[in-house]
Amino acid sequence: MRGGTLLWATALLAALSPLCGRAEAADRHAGRRMMASRYEMHGLVEKAVAEYLKILASDPGDPQAKARAMALISVQMPTWLPQEAEGVFPFAHEVVVWEGEGDGGRRQAATAPRAPEEQGVSGGPSLPLRVNSLLPNRGGRRPFAAAQGELAPAEQDEAAPVGYRALVTGGRFAAREGERWDELHEKGFRRIDYAYVLQPVKSRYELRVAVHWETDDQAEVALRALRATLAFYCLAKEQLGFDPTGKWGDPIDVWVTSKGQPGARAQGRSIYLYAVETERTPGEWLREVGHEYGHVCLPGIGGFKDTDDEWADGHISELLFPKWLTAGGVPGWMPWSVEEWEAAARPERERLMGLARGRPPTEALLKGTDEAAREYLLGMVLVVEDEGGPEALAKALAKCAQGTAEKFVQAAREVGVEVVKED
Repeated sequence: MRGGTLLWATALLAALSPLCGRAEAADRHAGRRMMASRYEMHGLVEKAVAEYLKILASDPGDPQAKARAMALISVQMPTWLPQEAEGVFPFAHEVVVWEGEGDGGRRQAATAPRAPEEQGVSGGPSLPLRVNSLLPNRGGRRPFAAAQGELAPAEQDEAAPVGYRALVTGGRFAAREGERWDELHEKGFRRIDYAYVLQPVKSRYELRVAVHWETDDQAEVALRALRATLAFYCLAKEQLGFDPTGKWGDPIDVWVTSKGQPGARAQGRSIYLYAVETERTPGEWLREVGHEYGHVCLPGIGGFKDTDDEWADGHISELLFPKWLTAGGVPGWMPWSVEEWEAAARPERERLMGLARGRPPTEALLKGTDEAAREYLLGMVLVVEDEGGPEALAKALAKCAQGTAEKFVQAAREVGVEVVKED
């Protein structure tokens, strides 16, 4: 009798266990839902979205959490997302990985695409996200124009693995209030997409790049430009430690338009691509975006007012980015091929280094503002990178922000590279 009672009790517990488990899960979700509602009431969109995405991470089919997350994101795009967003972000997206040179320079892509029907806010069909097939007029001013004294590259967390993980949207979102207006050209841009980079210490993705465009036929170029800018963000931070979003406190904005003459420019933390319907080669697209990213990211160095590009930092990135990409391994999600870009940049690097190494440092070259002085500075920058590596170059650039060739020579000497070898 006692044995039968024990068997009956065991069977009853077994039958009730799934119900208890579901009730426990429901209670756990109820707590998160309550917290998310409170965040919504206080206007804390990022925290509210994070709670709903965490519910979806443990229960992907939860309709209420998905509906609330989509509703909030449709009104305001969060500046950060929890790491759990990788698998459950309710709009079209991919997760791409930039593997650092610590593992042999291999850079690969890991993807987590979302179904096109989940792109509700865009109001139109999706542009396919193409892994392995996808991933400017000079000037602009000036990230470091107001800087005084020495600037230091961003501190790197030595305990953190080398490499970056990013969540890239492809939902062709309708731009919200506050996102669509370009102050430089005083016009609105209808569409927008985003790239977030994982911050491992915080266990969250933070917004680093946004791309804006006007019409549906510009979408492909816009999403490629988004990935190219993301790639340059990872490359510059990995090689030099410079992060322009830390300085500005906002993401880098890329604006794609059919207006103007073919080319690009940088202004503050914005990159502008003009006449995008005009055909360019893959190398030219990368050169334009890479050049302007140098203006946004690197310390302003130059003052060459008697040339067509007063600041040399755009040419620094234009010449060095393809070298680093080729040497370290191009990520599979790079939007355009790098080979053509590097084929053009390599002989130019050699020519400029030859000028710097073979010409005596006259006062006209060290203090001049013409093209000869500009080329001499570029040659010295390339010599520092060639002999001391990216780390020495980053330190030298940081020491002479807003500096001339003469100041760069002194900065290079301070970091242990003698670029001017007197007879």
